[in-house]
Amino acid sequence: MKTFWLVLVTIVWGSTFFIVKDTVGSVNEYLIVFIRSALAFAAMFLYQIFKDRKKLLNKKAFIYGSIMGVLMAITYGAQTIGLKFTSTGHSAFITSSAVIIVPFILFFFYKAKLLKIDILAVSIVFGGLFLLTYDFETKMNVGDIITIITAISYAFHVVLAGQFIKKADAVTLVTYQFFASAIVGLAAFIFTDHETINISAKAWGSLIYLGLFGTLFCYFITVWVMKYVSALKVAIIFSLEPVFAAIIGYFAIHEILNSRELIGASFILLGVIVHSILKNKK
Repeated sequence: MKTFWLVLVTIVWGSTFFIVKDTVGSVNEYLIVFIRSALAFAAMFLYQIFKDRKKLLNKKAFIYGSIMGVLMAITYGAQTIGLKFTSTGHSAFITSSAVIIVPFILFFFYKAKLLKIDILAVSIVFGGLFLLTYDFETKMNVGDIITIITAISYAFHVVLAGQFIKKADAVTLVTYQFFASAIVGLAAFIFTDHETINISAKAWGSLIYLGLFGTLFCYFITVWVMKYVSALKVAIIFSLEPVFAAIIGYFAIHEILNSRELIGASFILLGVIVHSILKNKK
């Protein structure tokens, strides 16, 4: 049953790429970050108010959650901007490469040991990224370059979350993470856009889905399931996210990856899965 929930999370996250791409055409990218984060925060805040409001007064949870929230806002912001210029498939596969960036962050900042499998996985993924993002006629896609920022920011988020979760309550951390992400998104919107806000009913439906399902539901289920399921199983299942994103993108907005892009995407997926399996055995 828990595998079912993980697969459902992967499908939901995979679906958010085409929804963001469709929504960013009519809604400011930073406003999207603000609204989806604010909706998730509001739900988590109410949950904690009724369950255990005293945990909200934890200073460490607020500080650590705020740091995570800033990284979350950067991740969502770069991903949303990138989707203006690249496909959902490209965005999803590039974002998934964050998994193999994590060991290098741990190596440089926390003196963790770097294994041969880390180098191998990075080499495979790098080759895949080159094939996926480099067009020999038009060079690099600016959307792909921006999305690489997403992968790096998300990797730092994963590393710091692993450190902070040992020092503060997980639910409170996530609550303040959503809060900080919403504040950063709102500030970026105020400083970059001065047009009148005009959001259609369709866009509101998409934003509510992104906030309550693509953000709140996915984070909540992931934290819950990882108490009972091995990291290896979670990593392998989550490796399917870009696959679902590409499939949904094909049926929803008729995006197609050419043969070169498919090979590149396959290399990225292979690198992520190989790294997850062999690193876990180590």
